[in-house]
Amino acid sequence: MMPNRTERPAPAGAGGRPGGGRGPGRPGGAPGTGGPGAGSGAPAGGGFGKGGRGRGGTQGAFGKGGAGRGKQRKSKRAKRQELEQMSAPSLGGVSVPRGDGNTVIRLRRGSSITDFADKIEANPAALVTVLFHLGEMATATQSLDEDTFALLGEELGYKLQVVSPEDEERELLSSFDIDFDAELEAEGDEELEARPPVVTVMGHVDHGKTRLLDAIRKSDVMAGEHGGITQHIGAYQVTHNHEGTDRKITFIDTPGHEAFTAMRARGAKVTDIAILVVAADDGVMPQTVEALNHAQAANVPIVVAVNKIDKEGANPEKVRGQLTEYGLVPEEYGGDTMFVEVSARQNLNIDELLEAVLLTADAALDMRANPNKDARGIAIEANLDKGRGAVATVLVQSGTLRVGDTIVAGTAHGRVRAMFDDDGSALTEAGPSRPVQVLGLSNVPRAGDTFFVTADERTARQIAEKREAADRNAALAKRRKRISLEDFDQAVAEGKIDTLNLILKGDVSGAVEALEDALLKIDVGEGVQLRVIHRGVGAITQNDVNLATVDSAVIIGFNVKPAERVAELADREGVDMRFYSVIYAAIDDIEAALKGMLKPEYEEVQLGTAEVREVFRSSKFGNIAGSIVRSGIIRRNAKARVTRDGKIIGDNLTVESLKRFKDDATEVRTDFECGIGLGSYNDITEGDIIETFEMREKPRV
Repeated sequence: MMPNRTERPAPAGAGGRPGGGRGPGRPGGAPGTGGPGAGSGAPAGGGFGKGGRGRGGTQGAFGKGGAGRGKQRKSKRAKRQELEQMSAPSLGGVSVPRGDGNTVIRLRRGSSITDFADKIEANPAALVTVLFHLGEMATATQSLDEDTFALLGEELGYKLQVVSPEDEERELLSSFDIDFDAELEAEGDEELEARPPVVTVMGHVDHGKTRLLDAIRKSDVMAGEHGGITQHIGAYQVTHNHEGTDRKITFIDTPGHEAFTAMRARGAKVTDIAILVVAADDGVMPQTVEALNHAQAANVPIVVAVNKIDKEGANPEKVRGQLTEYGLVPEEYGGDTMFVEVSARQNLNIDELLEAVLLTADAALDMRANPNKDARGIAIEANLDKGRGAVATVLVQSGTLRVGDTIVAGTAHGRVRAMFDDDGSALTEAGPSRPVQVLGLSNVPRAGDTFFVTADERTARQIAEKREAADRNAALAKRRKRISLEDFDQAVAEGKIDTLNLILKGDVSGAVEALEDALLKIDVGEGVQLRVIHRGVGAITQNDVNLATVDSAVIIGFNVKPAERVAELADREGVDMRFYSVIYAAIDDIEAALKGMLKPEYEEVQLGTAEVREVFRSSKFGNIAGSIVRSGIIRRNAKARVTRDGKIIGDNLTVESLKRFKDDATEVRTDFECGIGLGSYNDITEGDIIETFEMREKPRV
């Protein structure tokens, strides 16, 4: 019988399988069991079938599908990677593309290995391996500092440049079509209008700057400062009649302590004229020269106010002679600097000083600006208010700022909800040289941050978020291990750590920035560093404690206290918190710790806290705080302080009277009500927290 036309004999060596069959054919004419249509009487060595698709590499079986693919082809990506590996030299067991030694790679602050790998089209894992062989361990997404990038770049043949903050800001704004270098003044003279001069009061501590400004403003600023030292800066505007015309002058008050060098320098940058205050009885002092250098570096005219001429031993001529040595030659000596002898206490020659300021401004400056454009300026001061949120004092330098404008100030953004002048009066707009308080920002900007108006809120938010991300990455690149203040010198001696990390919190941003500047200038010798990893405005929060826990940082509170339950968290995590109201003590403590000279100290031990529920007025005993004890013990004659919204409003007080109903009490414990009298201190309102404490000697371990 002839085979069916659909059957074909399998050639020898086909392995006994039909073209697509599932089982081997049986020898001796056994029917094939594998494929469909297999018939009997097949030749030995294989059955017959229609043949499916062959899965192996054998082509011996006949069928419609034929054999499988015998050889794999390389994809284009695999070929490209193989070519790159062949062309790139090997370093540390991995292949990375190398530069020629002159290739410049620009990176933002806080960039990671992944960012660098994207620039040179390399595998981030390979760069991690290279860095490991160089003795540095880092992940692909970890922010690196400039020194680490320089080491990696030198090894790979690249010159790495970390973009400066100015260039970074310029690139950021250019991505939003905003000109970073835009001139404050318009090009056309027809658009310029006269503006008030901006004056900065500078000089040595305790030479009468604040009292002089107080005499000009007719208000008492100095009474609210700790120790009579100005520790905040502000801007104020006054009116003076000059040649029959009312002229406005804007004053910027800068603190007198040497720690506020940065704030005085910033004031000199935004000012038109500097008033250098020198006491007639003291003469030129170190900070007088420092302030003079800042003003001269900013290339601003200087008017010298020789203060305290009513004091015994005053010698104004001596001041003139001393300042001549520094290039300030009085007009009566043939120079061009106006000297005015004043007495802030006696209110003498204040009008003559204002007249000298206006004459100097008219003679040496072209004080004009274009008010018909979007506003630009600088944040002079900022703080966090419980009822109003972030409040920023800004100085408009160009354009007109209006209520409803969307602005960006540093990492803060928002729509201007309201504006107030230095008297607290509401404004709808502010022109050039006008200082105003602005409400509506998302957070507190730093003192010295520039601000400008944007087209919409979305653009403002994006700019602020990118600035914040850049600052955060830059901070992450500087992190080190945690350490406490007392045992810092011991850890340094043991070689465990060489960096003291600090977190600075204060009531206003200017004070925080000035404290940071002063601390970073401490000369601690070779091998020991001080780094500020975070700074902010407001009460110390749980986030601050968490950051200190991770980075072994010491928290410095300047005129602020911890928020609710933060002290317990810090104690549980072992975070060291220090609180100061005068900057001298903070500087001395940090310097002593860095130099290994921190002596045994008295430790403040909290006894208890009480919340004020109601205030009772008494003509005999003053205000009595009807309170409930929230924690610990309130003890009579104990030291006390009053805090409001995390800020200290009364310190170094004494619990002079303590009562339970009508009975005198020695102490009152948790959850009991009591009446607390703090002597002559009467600034108490509902919701205030009264803290009692005692000082115990804390021996150094």
